[in-house]
Amino acid sequence: MSKISSSFLLHFFHNRFLNTVSTSTLPLPSVSTIQFLTNSCGLSSGSPTSAGRKLQFDEKHIQQYGAVIDFLKSHGFENTQIANLVSRRPSILQSRVSNNLKPKFEFFQEIGFVGSLLPKLILTNPGVILCSLDSHLKPLILFLKEILESDEQVTAAILRYSLLLTYDFKGVLKPNADVLVSEGVPSRTIAKLIVSNPRIIMQKVDRMIQVVKMVKELGFEPKSGMFVDALKARIGMSDSTWNKKINVMKSLGWSEKEIFTAFRRYPLCLACSEEKMRNVTDFCFNTAKLDPGTVISYPVFFKLSVNKRLRLRYKVLEVLKVKNLLKNKKVALAGWFVQGEREFVEKNVVKHLDEIPNLMDIYRGNDASETKYVS
Repeated sequence: MSKISSSFLLHFFHNRFLNTVSTSTLPLPSVSTIQFLTNSCGLSSGSPTSAGRKLQFDEKHIQQYGAVIDFLKSHGFENTQIANLVSRRPSILQSRVSNNLKPKFEFFQEIGFVGSLLPKLILTNPGVILCSLDSHLKPLILFLKEILESDEQVTAAILRYSLLLTYDFKGVLKPNADVLVSEGVPSRTIAKLIVSNPRIIMQKVDRMIQVVKMVKELGFEPKSGMFVDALKARIGMSDSTWNKKINVMKSLGWSEKEIFTAFRRYPLCLACSEEKMRNVTDFCFNTAKLDPGTVISYPVFFKLSVNKRLRLRYKVLEVLKVKNLLKNKKVALAGWFVQGEREFVEKNVVKHLDEIPNLMDIYRGNDASETKYVS
């Protein structure tokens, strides 16, 4: 074993586990070794320890610990990443490289976690080291491959939410997928759901069954693409939160029928906070002077930023009005708000830069430019 690995280990334990290990068995490294590794590896004696985790350390196993560290380095882990990993999962140093770490790392590489992606995966969810390769990881990946149809999609889903790898596969993930299949949700739609939002199939199965029923009762057909959007919006809310949001919308002037019509048109409109609902409504009613019927017919408004989108576009409109650059004085403002970014900039900002050179600054929120051209 190399001198660096042994010294690294001694220094690591001296600095990071002094309060969590049995110090009677802790070898003391030399001051020169500590100083050298602090300078060369960036390890700090002031780094936090892994509170509540204990690891009995003795010199007899130093070769095993060093082998683990060397193995991690050989797979692209930097010293600071090793320090991070061991501080969170000190038991990794007790792993057998040939029987435990090597087969798992090779498996992860086979499904696409190569280069820097491998350390990223392990650091994001160190628990994967403790999972059984044959009884958990392999069946789980096989299940994901059957749905997602490619290693790239499997990798994308795991990178989006790495806890997917350590979740209860047989008791939660597969049964939830089976619920969606039994309801007629297309396999391609389930695949997109898992890649874009893996946490959806990590709900308790009873909850999944309950929400699927609710969404169907609201008029969504499982075979439609909107069904999954409604599922995403509804499954993340408790019943009490859902009812509160409905009541907020009612207090802002809409009937329950109008609210559910808007939800069917754009389910994510009820996924925003109550504060966001009030802020959007306040801007639309009091600043943009839109009527309630128009606002509820554009439920996507409730997902748009008031300050970063709605208000800035409204300022552009006001400037163009002052400069008499609008052919239609009764421009459909709602359409402006939902217009694609590139189209909006090209048609309403870039087009008028000759007459208003600082219009782009106004659109970016430069109030000084706005004052100059509006006054």
